[in-house]
Amino acid sequence: STVPYNLKWEKAVGGNDGFKDLVADAKEKNYGVYPDFDFAYINETGAFDGVSLKKHAVKSIDNRYTSMRVYSAARQNYASFFQLAMSPAYYYRFIDKLYENYSDYEPIGISVSTLGYSLNSDFDKKEPYNREDSKDFTVDAFKSFEEAYGNVMTSGGNSYTWKYADH
Repeated sequence: STVPYNLKWEKAVGGNDGFKDLVADAKEKNYGVYPDFDFAYINETGAFDGVSLKKHAVKSIDNRYTSMRVYSAARQNYASFFQLAMSPAYYYRFIDKLYENYSDYEPIGISVSTLGYSLNSDFDKKEPYNREDSKDFTVDAFKSFEEAYGNVMTSGGNSYTWKYADH
């Protein structure tokens, strides 16, 4: 997926009205709904997703873009998923935009995917950020999600996220 900038629910699952109905049913029957949004990595960028790779993507020390790689013990190499890392300094650009769109649905939860375990430095020459800076941006993001949506889910989590993540 692209970063959560514009929000449009899939027609195959009922579109916007279907999601509203799902949230209403969840509130009535007391179960959770956690749409998954990834702020730490993106798979692609489109003309209308608000992403500028030059500005928003993490750069390595030799000025290359950084992507998520996972070590495969079976193959004894790294598998790349071609997901570019987003600079933590720009999380709020996309968090604020998501809030504008997502709050219309009166949500009862959110899943923030890899944000709980990703901690990326950004060696951009104009705006460098180390891992401690990244942690601060991430904690601020989790605080915002908890305040705005109440229930927060993440795929794994570092200890500094535990206070804010429910699942």
